[in-house]
Order: sequence, then C-alpha cells, then structure tokens
Amino acid sequence: MANGTSHREPVLKAINAMAKGPKVLRLYMENCAKCGTCASVCPVYYGKPEAKYNPARRSDILRAIYRRHNTLSGKMLGRLAGAADFVEQEFQEWGDHFYSCTGCRRCAQFCPFGIDNSVITRKGRAILDGLGQTPERMKKVVDVSLKTGNTDGASPEALKQAVAFLEEEMKEEHGVDIRIPVDVQGAEYFYVPPSGDVLVNIEATMGIAKVFHVLGMGDRWTMSSKYFDGANYGLFTGNDAHMKEDNKAYVEEAKRLGARYMFMGECGHAYRIMKMMMEAGKWWGSLPFQVINCMEWTADRIREGKLHFDRSRNPQPVTYHDPCNFAKSCDIIESPRVILRATCQDFREMTPCGAHNWCCGGGAGLSAMDDLRPFRMTVSGVKKLEQVRATGARYVAAACSNCKRQLTQLMEYHKEDVAVGGVHDMLSRSILINGKPAVRRDQAS
Repeated sequence: MANGTSHREPVLKAINAMAKGPKVLRLYMENCAKCGTCASVCPVYYGKPEAKYNPARRSDILRAIYRRHNTLSGKMLGRLAGAADFVEQEFQEWGDHFYSCTGCRRCAQFCPFGIDNSVITRKGRAILDGLGQTPERMKKVVDVSLKTGNTDGASPEALKQAVAFLEEEMKEEHGVDIRIPVDVQGAEYFYVPPSGDVLVNIEATMGIAKVFHVLGMGDRWTMSSKYFDGANYGLFTGNDAHMKEDNKAYVEEAKRLGARYMFMGECGHAYRIMKMMMEAGKWWGSLPFQVINCMEWTADRIREGKLHFDRSRNPQPVTYHDPCNFAKSCDIIESPRVILRATCQDFREMTPCGAHNWCCGGGAGLSAMDDLRPFRMTVSGVKKLEQVRATGARYVAAACSNCKRQLTQLMEYHKEDVAVGGVHDMLSRSILINGKPAVRRDQAS
C-alpha cells in the first residue's frame, strides 16, 4: 500500500464493470489458451523474451481479477481457473506492465481466439488514469492538447509563423508562390496533420501543399491556426472522455470552417480515431463533412495522371515502415506504396510488411516518453531495426510522427546511416512544378 492508500475498491469497481461492458471485452477476459502464440509475434517479447513482456501474462493482470469476481469457476476454483484477487503490492507495478505494450495489435492477428491484448492494455491504462497514475509525460501531453488544441502547446501565431516559413522554403525551391491557406472560411478541405509535420518534420506538409498547388486548389483547402494537430493521446491513456473532448474540438472546427472534407495527414492514430471510431461510431451524429486520408487521396491523383515526378531526385534505397494504426486498424497499405514507387528510384519492401508489419517500438504513446528511451532502443525497437538493416535502405519513410521520432532515435542510437521522414517528403523532393523539380532541398544519402 503506497502512502497508506488502498486502490482495491476503485480497481475492483472498474474491473467488475467489464462484466456489463462490450461482449468482446468479456470474451477477452474469459478466454486464453496460454498457447504462447501472442508472445511469439510480439515485438517487445522478441526484444526481451521475459515473462513480464508476454502479452498474455500482462493481460492476466486484469483477467485473473475479473475471473475471481465475475465467473463461477473463478469464485469456486480460484487459481485453478486462472483467477486471483487484487494485491495492492502488485498494483504498484501495473504502470511498468501496461506501458511496456506498444499497442501494435499484432497479437490479435495470430491469436487462435482473436484476443487483442492492446484492448486489455488500454483498459489497464484507463484504470491507472482514473487513479491519477498515468505517467507524467503522457498526462502533460493530454493536458496541453486539451488546453491549446495541439500537443506542442503552440499558439495560433506560432502556427502562422511556421506556415510563413514553409512558404518561403517552397518559394526558394520552385521560384513560385505556393500557399498554405489558414483559417479560410468555406474551404472544401480542412487539413489536419500531426503538429510535428508543421513544426518539425516540415517536408510532409510541404509535399501536401505542392500537390494542392499543382492541382490549382487555391483557397479550396485550409489549415486552422488553432486546431492543427490530429494527435489524440486520450487513445493512449485510456481516457475516453479526454479522447472525445479533443476529437469534438476538431469536429466543431470543421463545421465552423464549412469544410466538406476533414483531410487527415500522416498520423495513423489520428485517422483511426476520426474515421474508424468517431465517424463510423457516429459519436456526434450525422456530420456535414467526410473524413479522408491524405495518402489515399494523393495516390488517387497519381493514378489519374495528374501529378508528375522526377524520380532521380530520390535515388537512394527507400523502404516503408507501415504504421500499425494505418496498416492494421485502417487498411491503408497500398496508397503509400503508390506514392513511393512514383517518387523514388529504388523502393524496397520490408519482410513482413503491410498488415503483418512489426511495430517501430514506440507505439501507444511510448515514443513520447523519454524515460522509456533505453527500453525502446534495446527492447521494443530491436525487430524493426533488424528489418531496416535487412533492406539495405538509406531512407525509411513512415507516415506517422510517433514512428518517425522512434525510428530517428533508433537509427541514431545504433549508429545506422539511415535517414527517416514521411511519405510526402519523397513527393516534395521530386514533384514537378511547371515541369521542374525543387532546386533546393538536401537529399538523404
């Protein structure tokens, strides 16, 4: 018992509530063959094959308590039925357990019962969050986002300055004015990137802007000076109220702007929440706009022959890391490859790839937690490092800010001569504007 505080009552209340929750969650609580399949395909267990990193063992933290209080066999047979009661001393280790899962959902693809351990992990994180036990870094990101509209805490003026800088960069590259409209009322497309693609990894947003320019879109697209970050860490802390509050702000902004399309950038979990959860689940009823993704949209324009490129601008071997949320949760697999094959001379696949990809090692918010960096570099990211090395690539494209941060740190930590960036970065470097590619942009070696 920490500081004389018992967590037994609130924990049992939360776990017992699962008995009246979604049927799929009850099935996860009541079934597990202990076959070890999930461990054999888990990036964390691959990096360090210890019992504490076995997905089923982690899920058993909640499953055992659930069975003890909510199943007849658990009440009568106890541990013989895989049941156990809550132990305060063990609760102190829950944070370490539930924040060692990258939420990649690879276990669910291979489990004979289809058990998605990331769902159980999120429930564990939700219990921790309700008791004020969310890691400080994660809590801060959520608080800042709810307060300012973005996870960086950047002001509207900072966004406008960043946009002005990007426009100057593109003017130097192409010799023409390429605009990034901001707060345009009545624009058809409301562009929602991760803030990192405006403030840090700027080439992805530059690539998007160049596509709109080539297509003559003018003020038919816009960004918002306040709501320019699709990242939503409520998904990672397990706090549904925070996730929906953050989401609602962007929905209301799309309505205010009068947009027909919420045009999501290179951020897998942002698109998953907007498209697969909010829009599909009708959180806010019928919407006056449709949620679409930038990669699918750009790939369609390439297929239509509306965009042209000089592939020699990207001569280095390039591979693509499938962000787990895009590939596993949204089935966006081919579109980024259409873009990369059109813009790069030497595109190489990882093995496996697509929906069966291996996580970068920083998913479920782990990449934002600096205290977990040693774990991410030497445990959860090991398999991805091996995959990148096997391709011989010198550039890894990843359509996710969290993945880009993790992969950049992973390459630096292991002293790999591999650059990391987005998918539209490659497009930005090779797209032809007035028949010519950019004249000024360093190439990854």
